[in-house]
Amino acid sequence: MNDDVSIRMNNEDSLAPPASLFAPRPDKKGPKTISILLIMGSILMLLVGWGDFQNSMAEDFPDADLDAILGNYQNQDINITEEEYQEYHDDVRDDGAYSVRGYSLMIGGALVLSGGFLLFRLDMLGVKLSLAGSIIGLLGGFGGTWMMVQVSEKMLPEEVTTITELMSYLCGVCMLMCVALAALPLLNASARAALNQNVTLVNEEE
Repeated sequence: MNDDVSIRMNNEDSLAPPASLFAPRPDKKGPKTISILLIMGSILMLLVGWGDFQNSMAEDFPDADLDAILGNYQNQDINITEEEYQEYHDDVRDDGAYSVRGYSLMIGGALVLSGGFLLFRLDMLGVKLSLAGSIIGLLGGFGGTWMMVQVSEKMLPEEVTTITELMSYLCGVCMLMCVALAALPLLNASARAALNQNVTLVNEEE
């Protein structure tokens, strides 16, 4: 009787499939593609943030940029003078909106940039840095732009305020996409397996 039980147990053990059979196949291409997109997005974050930082330190809005903005508004039949926009710039600067958006996008962009390079090397730390930078950029970018909307409501035509408000939503959507991209390697089992592959190999060797 004991022999029958032992034979049956041995047969069941031999038929048990290996755990690795059901493990997701590591996908190295996916995280690397995401890392390239994150690096491109981080460069845009840094450029916008640097522009806001310069505006936060500038006494007057740059003439070259001002001419382009006013020309665009005039093409849409929106009447706004140079003096009005300069006053708007002064209030936005004094209110801290440039600083909030500028510092948030520069700090967030730097984190996403470094995280993107680490993610390209399939380092899990890259995901964490990119996710942190994207969240900082989302909160500060949307918050700073919304502060500009509040100032615009008091000083500029309604059409300009509407455009600024749409820009705040666009900024929020772009940063949400960045957050989603940064989180994707954690949500996808194959991508997560590629990031954890080095750890798995070390454990197997031990």
